[in-house]
Amino acid sequence: MKYLIIILGILLCNAATAAESASITHADVARWAAAWNSRDIDRVMALFASNVEIDQPENSTPLDARGARAFFRMIFKAYPDFHIEVKQAIVEGLTAVSVERVTGTWKGPFVNPATGVSIPGNGRAFDHPGAMVIGYAPNHKISHLSIYWDQLVVDRQLDIVPK
Repeated sequence: MKYLIIILGILLCNAATAAESASITHADVARWAAAWNSRDIDRVMALFASNVEIDQPENSTPLDARGARAFFRMIFKAYPDFHIEVKQAIVEGLTAVSVERVTGTWKGPFVNPATGVSIPGNGRAFDHPGAMVIGYAPNHKISHLSIYWDQLVVDRQLDIVPK
């Protein structure tokens, strides 16, 4: 009986490890979208691996976890009604592509991550397509995130003079 309990314990540990390192699913993408839409910085940050890298058009170099926290805090302050709607999600292995509709209203200060220049909100709304390529670690934490959007479209919608 003692050996049976030991064997069952080993099997349960192996099953838990296998489940944790299984391929990602659409539920992982849904969890990511829900975190964005909650505008809760701690909920968003809980999804990231400690060594996460995030790149997007405004960043001259990828953001790390510390930079990501500041970036998301600024986004949620500048656009308090920021929302993404996942139109399509493609998942394979440890990678997902989320094709999205992104909306919000510019009500607070936007701080350009590349320059540090702060621009006050003007009350204008944006509504544009976007995509995210999300790389996951085996424990389902996000290890790399690439955010793609058309900056010119957003600049026009927000009445910003393009660079």
